[in-house]
Amino acid sequence: MDGQCIFRVFWPKRLCEPIKESGYLVGWSLGSGVVVVASKVGFANTEQVKGYLSEFQHRQDLADAVIVGYLSREGEGLCEMEPRDRSPLWIDAFTARTQVAFRDVLAFGMVVPGRVIVTVYDESINEPWHYYLASPITLDLTQPHTTSPQTKHIPLQYILDHVNTAKTLYTHIHGDPPQTEHGQSAESRTSWLSNAFVSCSSWVLRASDVSVMGMRVTKVSAVGQQLDMVVRRGVYAIEQWQAKSYTRRGPQGPHNAQYASFWNSAFAALLDVILGCIVGAVLVAHSHEVSTWMLNALKQHTVTSLQQTIVWLRGWPAGLKLNNGLDGFLAELFLWLVHFWTLVFQPFTSCMRAVVVVAGYSGFVGGCSMQLAVISDTLALTTLHTYWFYMVATRIFHWQLVTLYSLFNLFRGRKHNVLRNRIDSCDYDLDQLLIGTILFTLLTYLFPTVLVYYLTFVGRRLAVIMAQGLLEIMLGLLNHNPALYVALRVRDPRMFPGGVCYDTNSKYERRFIEAAWHMPGSPVRLSRDPIPLSARNRMNVTVLHMRSLPIPVSALFFQYYQIWVQFSATYLSQGILRSLVVGDVVRPVQRLQHTMIPGAER
Repeated sequence: MDGQCIFRVFWPKRLCEPIKESGYLVGWSLGSGVVVVASKVGFANTEQVKGYLSEFQHRQDLADAVIVGYLSREGEGLCEMEPRDRSPLWIDAFTARTQVAFRDVLAFGMVVPGRVIVTVYDESINEPWHYYLASPITLDLTQPHTTSPQTKHIPLQYILDHVNTAKTLYTHIHGDPPQTEHGQSAESRTSWLSNAFVSCSSWVLRASDVSVMGMRVTKVSAVGQQLDMVVRRGVYAIEQWQAKSYTRRGPQGPHNAQYASFWNSAFAALLDVILGCIVGAVLVAHSHEVSTWMLNALKQHTVTSLQQTIVWLRGWPAGLKLNNGLDGFLAELFLWLVHFWTLVFQPFTSCMRAVVVVAGYSGFVGGCSMQLAVISDTLALTTLHTYWFYMVATRIFHWQLVTLYSLFNLFRGRKHNVLRNRIDSCDYDLDQLLIGTILFTLLTYLFPTVLVYYLTFVGRRLAVIMAQGLLEIMLGLLNHNPALYVALRVRDPRMFPGGVCYDTNSKYERRFIEAAWHMPGSPVRLSRDPIPLSARNRMNVTVLHMRSLPIPVSALFFQYYQIWVQFSATYLSQGILRSLVVGDVVRPVQRLQHTMIPGAER
């Protein structure tokens, strides 16, 4: 095949069937021997075909549609000479019985010998949401869409963009399929509702920007964050509804992701509200029993058990001999703080039933996720005193640990250089060494007592953080439920393309034959014998069938993956372990939810 050209022809599956009349092939000539055939026009001459193509509206980054060849029936005449002689690349094909043959490939009227690679694709005229992508579709709308790098060859995605546009060109030439249009009356009825919701939403979003102690409400309160996310999603849903993202009629590419995201969010919200109504009805009906149980549980786990643990630490817990003076001081300090907390929190116990009722009714509006947010904020408020204890114990432990480290450097004849942030050598006087030895000995004997109290309150703080983290994970399961993604993937895998593959031994290979060499004007001799293509001294034609590969099912759970990555990076990292060892403060649980809206802050 040395010295011959290679032509890549993308051929629609519809033209593999027997045709009733001859006609011009329309599509795109992309250069470098690449031709995308979109359809056959069999009812017009060249001027009429050019008129149809000039009226075709397409994307700015695509080439103009042109006449790329002629497909004739067996025994019928050839096409007009003028368009063939002026075309930089012309495909002269014909049909014989149920097969298609390539007579010649011409460039400005001259026959160009070469090899033809025919790629058969499914244009899916009645299913415009089917399309081809060179790389897997990005369902995460917050991720920017990447473009193909500039190379000397034509990018595959650029070719596939023309293949995807072939169905639009076909419907433009042969008539658009019937579409259901919404009347002006329906749009007028919903426009004022949309505007009213958007105006109310803007007020709620401004309220969520209020700062409490230097922090936004959405960063401190789970209810504030959930309300902010619901409002932002509602505004974005209205924008997508007005942009008709709820239909499958639209441009390929991001439109399928927007369509699936729109209906998946709607289905997740509906499922969330249904669960919220069920749970809310139970909470409202049994508010007294639930509030009583919550009060008993909170009193048992946040007050009684804490007092029992502190009293147990006043003796010799588990055989550990602690310093009696420091142990008694710390026990009295924390017991007084527990007593102070009970006095402060006592008036709020009478409001627990109201909290349960509010949580129940919030499920009818915000769904079960809003109820989980109320529970998370209630847990943070009722365990606030344990956070105080943890902060006190952490500061004492960290101060003593830093002091012991500095005194240990004193024995080594070193000190910390604050300006250069390093350990330098230093000569100490005898008095300094004596005082350092006394302080080091005292702190060493007091360290086990401080360590025991520190571990006690660290364990309780970690328990609260893990409970809040579990609630955040449950919120993520409800807010980012991919049930509709999975249903659409099972029902129609081609809706979420994940690349293309080529089949060599397909049924379409039998639809193409190779034309024998012939002189211009002589009758065409067709070979109908079953001789393999490689054994014929004729035009070499290789037939491939291009199929769209669906994305894996695991890619549909990308939202859960992001939540898990964020959770594990925050609470299952080496930084948390280091903070526990050196006595740094472990901050409250970070909000893991995000809106999945392009341009919105996570």
